[in-house]
Amino acid sequence: MPTGPSASPAEVAREPLAAPRVTFLGAPFDLLPKDAVLDRLKDCSSAEPFAYVATPNVDHVVRLSRQPDLLSVYEAAWMSWCDSHQIERLGKLVGLDLPHLNGTDVMERLFAEVLAPGDTLAVVGADAALGEALRQRFPQYRWHFHAPPMGLAHNPQAWRAALDFVAAHPARFVFLAVGSPQSERLALAIVEEGRSCGTAFCIGAALEFLTGRKQRAPVLMQTLGLEWLHRLLQEPRRLWRRYAGSLLPLMLLFLREVRENGLRRAQKVIPERQARG
Repeated sequence: MPTGPSASPAEVAREPLAAPRVTFLGAPFDLLPKDAVLDRLKDCSSAEPFAYVATPNVDHVVRLSRQPDLLSVYEAAWMSWCDSHQIERLGKLVGLDLPHLNGTDVMERLFAEVLAPGDTLAVVGADAALGEALRQRFPQYRWHFHAPPMGLAHNPQAWRAALDFVAAHPARFVFLAVGSPQSERLALAIVEEGRSCGTAFCIGAALEFLTGRKQRAPVLMQTLGLEWLHRLLQEPRRLWRRYAGSLLPLMLLFLREVRENGLRRAQKVIPERQARG
C-alpha cells in the first residue's frame, strides 16, 4: 500500500485487518485478543489513512436490531471489539470464543504501552473541563479538542465542522466521544470523505475514567463482569432506563441466535474484508 509523500488519504485506503470476524447477535466482532490488538495499535501512525474502531456492547446490539441501517457502519470499522461481558458469556453458550475488550481497559493500556511522548491526539466531544483534565494528566502529548453542540447528527453546520476539525488536525489517534451511534456515523463519514489520517476510537466515558472524573468499578466487580452495575449505581437516573430496556431485547436476540444457529454453532468467519477507498 503506497504511503509516500505523494499519496493522500483519498488516494489510498487502510489495509483490512488480518483477523477473523464473526457476526453474533446481529453485530460484527473481531476475534483478535487484547495483546494482539495492542501490538497492531503500536504500528499505527498519523500518516495512515483514517480508520476507526467500534466497540459494540449490549446497548449497541439492541440498537442494531431496531435500526438495521446501522449495520454497515459497524461492518466498515477497521476493528470491532466485544465490549460486553454479557455478550462474551452468551457467545460461549453457543460455542463462540469472543475476546472481551473493555474500552477503558484498552485505553489505559494504549496510554501506558503504545503512545510516545510528543504524539498528537485529537478529541471530538471533550468539553473545556475534560480537555484541561487531559492536558494536566497527560502533558507529554500534543492535544487538539473540538466540542460540537448537542444534536450533532441533526446539525449540518456542526457536522461539517467536526469533519473539518479531524481533517485539519492530523493525529496518531482520534477519540470520538459524541455518543453512540453518532460517533460511529461520524467515523464512517470521515472515512468516506478521504481527507483525514489516523486511527479513531468510538468511545464513551473512557477518557473521563482516565482522568478520574468518573470512578471505575472495584476490581472484583470488573472481574465478575459487574462494571455495568457500578455505573448504574453511580448514575441511576441516566442509565436505569437504558439497562432495563436492553435486558429483554438482548434475550430475544439470543433466542433468535440459538434458533438460527443452534447451541454449538461453528465460528462462521466473515470473508476477507476489502479496504475502503
